[in-house]
Amino acid sequence: MELVSAKECCGCRTCVAVCPMQAISVVKDKYGFEQIEINQEKCINCGKCQVVCPILNTVKNKEHYTCGSAYAVSENARRHGSSGGLFGTFAKKVLEDGGVIYGAAFDKYLKLRTTRAVNEAELIPLYKSKYLLCDTGNSFAEIKADLDAGKHVLYCSSPCRVAGLRRFLGKDYENLLLVDFACHGVGSQDLFDKSVQYIEKKKGIAIKKFSFRHKPKNASSRYYYCYSFGRKGKKHGKSDLYLTFPYYHAYCKSLAYRECCYQCPYADGDRAGDITIGDFHSIGKYEPDADRFNISMFVCNTEKGQNFFETVKDSLKVMSYEWETIRYNNRFCGGEDMPAVRKPFMDMISSGQFEKAVKKYLNPYKNWRILYYHLPKWIREFGRKVLGGE
Repeated sequence: MELVSAKECCGCRTCVAVCPMQAISVVKDKYGFEQIEINQEKCINCGKCQVVCPILNTVKNKEHYTCGSAYAVSENARRHGSSGGLFGTFAKKVLEDGGVIYGAAFDKYLKLRTTRAVNEAELIPLYKSKYLLCDTGNSFAEIKADLDAGKHVLYCSSPCRVAGLRRFLGKDYENLLLVDFACHGVGSQDLFDKSVQYIEKKKGIAIKKFSFRHKPKNASSRYYYCYSFGRKGKKHGKSDLYLTFPYYHAYCKSLAYRECCYQCPYADGDRAGDITIGDFHSIGKYEPDADRFNISMFVCNTEKGQNFFETVKDSLKVMSYEWETIRYNNRFCGGEDMPAVRKPFMDMISSGQFEKAVKKYLNPYKNWRILYYHLPKWIREFGRKVLGGE
């Protein structure tokens, strides 16, 4: 039995979850990316892995209902979220109705896994973007069990994983709400781990918790991170710009993605989820007074998604836009070119020269943005308006 090539594989692990012989396992390639491997001696050629693969069988909704900008009325919801707090608003509604939430969260070892939440305390680790490949583990089977038990389930993930779950389930469930996000790609757990180890060695600390898309007061960028660590029996926290954390910097330079992400079949307007959410980078063009760090884009792709959105509208501030406006705001227009330096960057890391790769390709002090983000706010705002950028 053969599946997609390593260049095409999105790493969703749906094939692993469905194999009746446990003949499919996950291995790392030389760059640290998770790939699937089939034990041909165990394989019985049943074809189930091919049926559920979201790359061989793309699953998309071709309609668009309402779309536009939105943010949570609750300041707390916006603070916890990456942008406008839409995921948190959706999730709390499902929890209030007795449902369960599945999303990505770091475990105590900083490994990213699909995690189940049944209350608000368990929901908090699922907030914010994570930017790396999530280990779905046995979550698809757990979701099916919850659905068959009559529970309302919200699953939020990248469009390829949402499509993978649809293929795994094999039918639509009225009690399932699928939310995908406007994904630019995912990197490897391996590269993230190396970046954590790099900071730990540099600072002489042991990082216990990590969060992307941190929102410090008076932030100059939407891309901060923070981490906590222990020192002399006390808990400490640190936040900084993405430029100073190798993985985050590499991601923002489009160097960290899986190879398939550069030509992703789901990077268009036909979505896998009932609702799509994401940042609204160009909101300033349409709403000059909007808080661009705390506002989201949304698209309702199905009648189910539209009906659910109506139930939470009172908790949101919504502005409707035409689909074409939303389409050109985010990654709905196809893939992107792989940077010419990605391969030498990855080759250097795979040969054990991580610190050298950081110094050559990710040195924050060779990037003009480090100066820009430390300028007074009024200068940054003036420059942004003049240049028409972020």
